[in-house]
Amino acid sequence: MPSNKHLATFFVSHGSPRTLVDETPTTEFYKKIGEYAREEGIQGIVWMAAHWETPLDTIELSSNPHPDKDFVAFVPDEIMDWYKSYQINSDPSLATKCRDKLKAAGFNASLNSTAIWHQDVMIPLRWMYPDYKTCPPMTVMSVNGRFDPHFHLKIGATLRSLRAEKILLIGSGGGIHNLYTVSWHRIIFYQDTVTRTKPIEQFAAEFSASMKDSCVRNSGPQLGGALCRLLSHPHFIKCNPTPEHFLPMVYAAGGCSTFEDSDSVNAFGGENWEMDTQLNVNFVFGLDKNDKRFLGGADREEYEEAEVIRASPTSSAGTLVEVRA
Repeated sequence: MPSNKHLATFFVSHGSPRTLVDETPTTEFYKKIGEYAREEGIQGIVWMAAHWETPLDTIELSSNPHPDKDFVAFVPDEIMDWYKSYQINSDPSLATKCRDKLKAAGFNASLNSTAIWHQDVMIPLRWMYPDYKTCPPMTVMSVNGRFDPHFHLKIGATLRSLRAEKILLIGSGGGIHNLYTVSWHRIIFYQDTVTRTKPIEQFAAEFSASMKDSCVRNSGPQLGGALCRLLSHPHFIKCNPTPEHFLPMVYAAGGCSTFEDSDSVNAFGGENWEMDTQLNVNFVFGLDKNDKRFLGGADREEYEEAEVIRASPTSSAGTLVEVRA
């Protein structure tokens, strides 16, 4: 039954296949989401996953009750056994519910009964729900291949009401995802992605700072607007030459970007770099300002600083804080 309380929404970076193995701040965030979900008694999860793109104006949801999984490599045998044996709790009825909401809002949405599930969902599940018997019902949704951020923001906004029905909205992608620049030798020869072999380049550091500012120092409509504008950031293309890994973040934020969400709080969920240039960054949106699990320390300071800016008579109406370029 719907309640007055709205769940938070989440963006997670799924990382390389080694994220199935190596514990990092990202995997710690996955565990926190699992703990949060159990405490809140969630009834389902609606994922938007970067590894599934659909053409033209379409959006699809997996309605396969027993989906297959894509190939995974660079992991030890025991993890491969877990991956192969994990039984996905796919819920066609949840997919249908989402499809109907999206169609009612004017989207060209449909069900896909043959879609396979990819590691962009399986990797977070490895840490959130390592035992498939405890996993709630789920569905996974495609990214639209036209890569319009406002399109994906509206998808999140359309499904916002599910938050009151204890359905989690989670986007899975990455903060900086440029496969042309990563140090492939780290994973191919050493199965090691977390050891750095060169400094973080300035363009990546600057985009990362802008991304964090946009997420944690805005709320309500300003949050969605700030993330959509990031696709015009001077370093966006160098960081994300194709935006499919970034748009699930916009989807997750879309579920918390109405005026009713203006008093909610967002938090940084930790990060780690892989293969030198891939940034796995994580965020939680739509928290109550008194949250103790995700909003602590530096995140609390960010929120309080943002509140000061919001109250400033010189603050512009169109944006809560200037996004660093």
